[in-house]
Formats: sequence, C-alpha cells, structure tokens
Amino acid sequence: MNLHAFVICLERATERLAHARETLGQIPLPAEILPAIDGRAMSADAIEAVYHRELHCPNYPFELDSGNIGCFLSHRAAWRQIVDRNLDAALVLEDDAHVDPTLLRRAVEFSAALCPPDAYLQFPVRPLPSDSRSIIEGEGIRIVCPRVTPLRTSGQWVTRGAAEKLLAVTQLLDRPIDTTLQMRWITGVCMLAIEPSGISDRTAELGGSMIGAGKDRRLTMQKLIRQVTRARYRWKVARLSAACHGETIGRAKAA
Repeated sequence: MNLHAFVICLERATERLAHARETLGQIPLPAEILPAIDGRAMSADAIEAVYHRELHCPNYPFELDSGNIGCFLSHRAAWRQIVDRNLDAALVLEDDAHVDPTLLRRAVEFSAALCPPDAYLQFPVRPLPSDSRSIIEGEGIRIVCPRVTPLRTSGQWVTRGAAEKLLAVTQLLDRPIDTTLQMRWITGVCMLAIEPSGISDRTAELGGSMIGAGKDRRLTMQKLIRQVTRARYRWKVARLSAACHGETIGRAKAA
C-alpha cells in the first residue's frame, strides 16, 4: 500500500513545531510536517472566497473566526496531498498530539489492514462513547462506529476515497472541521474510530489551543447563551446522526 503521514503544524508556533518534529520520528510511516494555513494571515477576500454561512442543515449557529478557517483549510491541504500523491491512505496528526509509539504502530497496522477503503477513521484522544458499535476487533484493538462522530481532529486515518469525497463537499465551508465531519448525511463518508489509538492530547502542555487565542473567556451572559445554543445544535446533530447510524454500520461491515 502507498501510505504516508502528515503532522499539521503552524510554523510560527515554535514550541509546537519542535514537538511536531519530534513526533515524526515516532510514526511508523514515512512522515513529514505539513505547514498549517495561518487563518490570521488570510485577507478578508480570501476568507470570503471559502466561508459562507448557512450552507447546510442544521445551520451552525456561530460565526467562524480566522483560526477555525485556517484549521479547516489545513486539513483540506492534507486531503489534497492524499489525492494528488495517489496515496491509499494517510495518518494525519495535529501538532498537539502526543504519540505512544508502540500503541500507534499497532493502530496503524490494524488500520492499514482492515479499514474500509472509503472510510475516515478517527484516532481519538478521548474515550469513545459507550454506544459505539464494534465493526472489527482483534488482539485488544477494535474499529467502531460511534452513533455521533466525536469532535476533535487530533488524529485520523484518511483513505483516498474519503479524501476525494471531503474535498468535493468542502469547497465552501460554514462550520468548524470537526462539526463538518459529523455530518455523514452531507459528506457521504463512512466515519469510524479506532481504539486504542496510540495518541493523546498535549494541548495544555503546548500553550493551549491556537484557535481563538486571546479571547475573553470570562463567564458572561453571552457565554451562557452560547452554551445553550451549542447544546441545541448538538441535539440536532445527534438526531440526524442516529438516523444514518445503521446505514454507516452496514457500509462498514460490507466493505
């Protein structure tokens, strides 16, 4: 198989860049750093060309900041590399992912051998929901189908088939990448996850998230309203996810 790995990293984030370079040596595949797109450096015209609100249902209730837009475009750049290089699949990590080399090797080998050819396989940094349905199991590792695709894009195994579909439906974007990936009814991608993944989150140790940095995080009435609005949006996503859960399981098992 033609496999590769990318670690997405913002070049101005020097501490994260050092960590990303260290991570390259712990990945059991040919690997390279993929420079992240700096949303803060994008012009208003460049943002307007890719960001349109209310493209899909349910409507995403919040406006994206430049950090979220840059993050999304960085992952699209990884998908583009998969397609342009004619890779069968690629491991895509963000620069705050901490690697357990032994567990990661097992997860990568399992994914390369058994992941369905058009699937997107999350390498989660958090425990998966208890209602996730097992698709393939063996030797203490399993591929599952969560009822609702978990948030976060710290790590993922992206097949060429999934990359092609995602590039086609994300030429314009209206919400963050992880919430877009939840919309299986829009992307047509078979969204699965693997556990254990061999990666964990080091965001706090590396200075916190680069998205939304510098915002006022005090508990205000506005923040409370956002929390309620977010909960309502997630309920809509959960309902739509449940409606196509069985179809996703069927596709994964058939592959």
